[in-house]
Amino acid sequence: MASKGDIRAAIDNSRLTTRLSIIGGITSLILLVLTLVLGAVKGELVGADVFSLAVIPYSLALLFSISALIYGMLGTSAAIENEEKMLLAGRASTNALNVEEDVRFTAGRSFENYRRFAPYVLSVLAALLVAGLLVYFFRHWAGRPADAMPIGVDVATKSALFSAILMLVSVFAGAFFVGQSRGPAFRWLRPVGAWLVTGFAVMFVSTVAAIFVRNNIPAADTYAARVIFWLYAVLGLEFITNFVIEFYRPRTMRETRPIFESRLLALFTEPGGVMRNIAAALDYQFGFKVSGTWLYSFMERSFFPLVIIWAVILWGFTMIHEVGPSEVGVKERLGKVVETDLEPGIYWTLPWPFGEIRQFSCTDIHQVVIGELHDEKEEEAPEDDGHGHGPAPKAKKTALSPVVLWTAAHGGEDNNFIVAVPPTGKESSGRNSEASISFIRMVIPIDYQIRRDGVMNYGYKNLDPEKTLTRIGEQAATEYLASSSMMEVMSTDRLGAEAAMKKRIQELADMHELGIRIVAVTILDAHPPVEKVAPAYQNVIGAMEERETMIWKAKAYAAKTLPEAESRALQITSDAESYRYTTKTVAEAESGRFNTQLITYRAMPSMFRLRSYLDFLEKDAKDIRKFVIASGLSSEVYELNFEQKERLDLTDADITSVK
Repeated sequence: MASKGDIRAAIDNSRLTTRLSIIGGITSLILLVLTLVLGAVKGELVGADVFSLAVIPYSLALLFSISALIYGMLGTSAAIENEEKMLLAGRASTNALNVEEDVRFTAGRSFENYRRFAPYVLSVLAALLVAGLLVYFFRHWAGRPADAMPIGVDVATKSALFSAILMLVSVFAGAFFVGQSRGPAFRWLRPVGAWLVTGFAVMFVSTVAAIFVRNNIPAADTYAARVIFWLYAVLGLEFITNFVIEFYRPRTMRETRPIFESRLLALFTEPGGVMRNIAAALDYQFGFKVSGTWLYSFMERSFFPLVIIWAVILWGFTMIHEVGPSEVGVKERLGKVVETDLEPGIYWTLPWPFGEIRQFSCTDIHQVVIGELHDEKEEEAPEDDGHGHGPAPKAKKTALSPVVLWTAAHGGEDNNFIVAVPPTGKESSGRNSEASISFIRMVIPIDYQIRRDGVMNYGYKNLDPEKTLTRIGEQAATEYLASSSMMEVMSTDRLGAEAAMKKRIQELADMHELGIRIVAVTILDAHPPVEKVAPAYQNVIGAMEERETMIWKAKAYAAKTLPEAESRALQITSDAESYRYTTKTVAEAESGRFNTQLITYRAMPSMFRLRSYLDFLEKDAKDIRKFVIASGLSSEVYELNFEQKERLDLTDADITSVK
């Protein structure tokens, strides 16, 4: 039988367990009510998925607080009953009384029955509670529109603030109950502390997710909620697994861990147990008590404090922020802007997540792309053929080809725009002629800069400025292309289209107060859709290019032939003018000479004839042999031999006979 001191200690421990369970129940109930009110009833205050999921650990903490309360109350009654039995056994007048069989003492049996059967009931209740809440959350998320965000930027600051407050309350309460439950008498308080610590972890994730949402990452809360959802599912499955294993595992004389206590959570709430397991493994591996050495004792005592110290130091470094060159800083405190237009330098804030400085570069060129660019993929290496030939090394990523044919599939399916096609033919001049449309596929990169006076608009007035700019670019491109000629956009009017779209995008960006300056709008990869239209357009473009080639050849021939013809015509004209002038002048001179000769002839006809004859002999017959024969020597015979070229002069004549 236990001593009187042990019984008094059991009474005190049971009463303390009762009081602590009441405190844990009240704390869990307050946290649960706040989570329900802020996360579900008043969703406009917080409304985050991760924040709402904290209902599960707080509900389980409340359940286990109630079970610990009953455990403490029954334990107190059983201890008091044992004290009464001891007092009755000490009296001499009651020696004949068999205390052990007295039916008045039932508290001990009730306490033992509760310790024996309550863990099974609690495991089932905890599993059902987790399953029911998970089903509720699953149906709630499934009924929500796919594009609906559970939390917006406007309430992200409130969500981070409330999550941080509940996080601090949870971590202090959970750490207290985990530390208090290290004694065997308070073991039933361990699940309360473990699930409060779990609530702290969930609220911490909710705070971080709200900060990400505040920084224009709205999907952070949704993704974090999905991860926590499946972690809850694993913990709920652990309750069922422990319930089933409990029927088959061997019993020991002293059972200290109830089956509803999570072993997985114990890895985080009871790290000393992990260290003890490591110590036992090291002792077994090395064959001596490694855990008894001073080095291991120092590490066991100092490891977690050092981790905490380093965590605090790293957290302290989050107070230091640097605004780099060409950047503009905006200082926030608890999500509220307290200072703008910070120049480059070092600044101090509250530690994260309570203080932050957002940097915006006003000189860097940012880019959004309307459509999808064409990427070359790496060639996959062949697998091992089973004959010892390993896979060949992967081929290096090939460079983009400078020329991409229209008929080759590339780019994305979202690059199509409606473009006008001017009507052709005689019917186009009629009143009822209809303009046709076609599709053009293109990629439009938009380069922009953040204006220094537009930092607040860019960072705080728009949830996603790049997405908004993309939609604006699509609108401007659609408006322009719907009233433009397809062939002009693809060829001659590309620069004009880029300038017009740039102007329109800037107007829309200013209207939406994006706070940016459009640097350039470029049209890339403009061509008809690849599937069926591109081959026909390729033929049309080929014919157009051939026509242009023939036109330029004709122009080149004309440029070569016309100057030659003009030069020939000028030469002929000049020759004719020269001939006309020469002929006219000579004719006039001949006419004047003839008139002069006529006058001379009329004055002295014989002399004129003689002079003309002599002139003829002197000028026109100067290179011809001349034979002068006297008309009176009719009987003289001359023999001339023309085989020899002789010069016959009057000196060669026989003049002896001349009398």
